[in-house]
Amino acid sequence: MQRIPRDKLTPVFDRRLEPVARVRPGEAFVVETEDSRGGRTRVPEHTTPEYLLAMRRRGYHGNPVTGPVFVEGAQPGDALAVHILEQKCDSLGYMGYWPFLFHLEDYFPRPATVLVEIRDGHVIFAGDIRIPVRPVIGTIGVAPAVEAILSGSMGRHCGNVDVQEMAAGSTVYLPVFVEGALLCLGDCHAIQSDGEIGSVEMRSEVTLRCEVLAGGGAGMNWPRIETQDALVTVGIATPLEEAARQALREMLCWIEERTGMSKHEAYLLAGCVGHWRPGQVQVPNYSMRCLFPKEYLRNRR
Repeated sequence: MQRIPRDKLTPVFDRRLEPVARVRPGEAFVVETEDSRGGRTRVPEHTTPEYLLAMRRRGYHGNPVTGPVFVEGAQPGDALAVHILEQKCDSLGYMGYWPFLFHLEDYFPRPATVLVEIRDGHVIFAGDIRIPVRPVIGTIGVAPAVEAILSGSMGRHCGNVDVQEMAAGSTVYLPVFVEGALLCLGDCHAIQSDGEIGSVEMRSEVTLRCEVLAGGGAGMNWPRIETQDALVTVGIATPLEEAARQALREMLCWIEERTGMSKHEAYLLAGCVGHWRPGQVQVPNYSMRCLFPKEYLRNRR
């Protein structure tokens, strides 16, 4: 099985990047990811406020992603279906905060980082609190059509959306803008909160398999995720309520495509069984997702 090492990193989603690997549709492959600080804070002496502030002053570019991966046969207008087969946790993670993220400077005047052990399927917090892991991919996406977009940002190509459903067992659907799609991913978490109040950042190994859906990107405006039980759409915007509206509109379109249900019927049904949940609300743009349980889908064709 092809393995793409974590030293093949980039800070941008960009059509001009040379692929670091090529995969065929249906081929399983492993992507090694670096943590969201590029491995800079994996030892105690690099977790002090002084080091963290100096790191930012040196031009720190966070959230590197591994790639890009060229998917053979993918063309603009297609959709890329990325099946997340498995995600492994590293044994070391970190938690922390920058005071400016949620305007908490009065509580936390200086940045902080805490290293945590990940062992036997749990995050070990403060020595005696064991938190079951729920690994997710924080950042995944394809190359945008024109501009280069930093891997810490988001857009129609996806990016740093930080949603819980970007996990093993899910399929991520992304519109393809350039030949080969140029898939990148990284910023993996052992566990995170909705809205990414915070997370346990870590290195990871992710096993993927891609399919190319010919012409499937034509009706997609925003990323979509399918889990075993639900359809999930992701809206990205500032302010947060606009991201919520985008996620809902995308969901109504997806339900209509899948079932032939009218948008009217889909909206009324979503009002009973659907949910809005935040993805990443640390920094704009923000991501919101709309979830719809698949058990309520009905064929209207």
